[in-house]
Amino acid sequence: MACRRARQSAPGVRIGVREGGWLAVINPPTLAVLPVDHELGSFLTVDWSNIRTTAELLQARAEQLSAKKEMMDEAIKKIRTSRNQSVRYWDKRLAHRLRKPLMPGELVLVYNKALETQWGNLFKHKWNGPYRIVEQVKNGPYIVAELDGTVLARSFAANHIKKFFPRGEIEQEEGEEEEDEEDEEEEGDEAQEEEEEEEEDGEEEPED
Repeated sequence: MACRRARQSAPGVRIGVREGGWLAVINPPTLAVLPVDHELGSFLTVDWSNIRTTAELLQARAEQLSAKKEMMDEAIKKIRTSRNQSVRYWDKRLAHRLRKPLMPGELVLVYNKALETQWGNLFKHKWNGPYRIVEQVKNGPYIVAELDGTVLARSFAANHIKKFFPRGEIEQEEGEEEEDEEDEEEEGDEAQEEEEEEEEDGEEEPED
């Protein structure tokens, strides 16, 4: 009975009986107006109860639409500024991890992201390829192609691509390094022999 009388006198209050006491939850019939609503002129600040004619209704709707465009432009501007600041922050913080853009013609491997959502693929090949870089979309993903020139249907993000080093190039580079080391050793040996010969010549000079 008490709950029924409370509902009649306060329809916005929901009352429930629980063990140990009463539980009351206030459900206001209208949405609360916040300071931001007054600042932006949202629909909550319009006095809809005083609108009686079509002209007044159209005027209120027109004001809402004009305010909406202004708010959208301001929101886009703030989002763009925030994202540019975020890009500069992360570029500065991760400068030591950033790599140079991959150039067209370079060989790369592509990460198979589909394996992350599949079970039982622990020992599957996570990198596919090699492929050849075709181009990079401006500040975006890479377009790659098969070695025969067939372009893949989709593009790939930069963090899903890594440079591929063919075994022949690695062996060639290692061979060049070994040759350079041998040349340096030979030059050092020749210089040492020349120094020893000069010392011997100095010791064998005849006395006057």
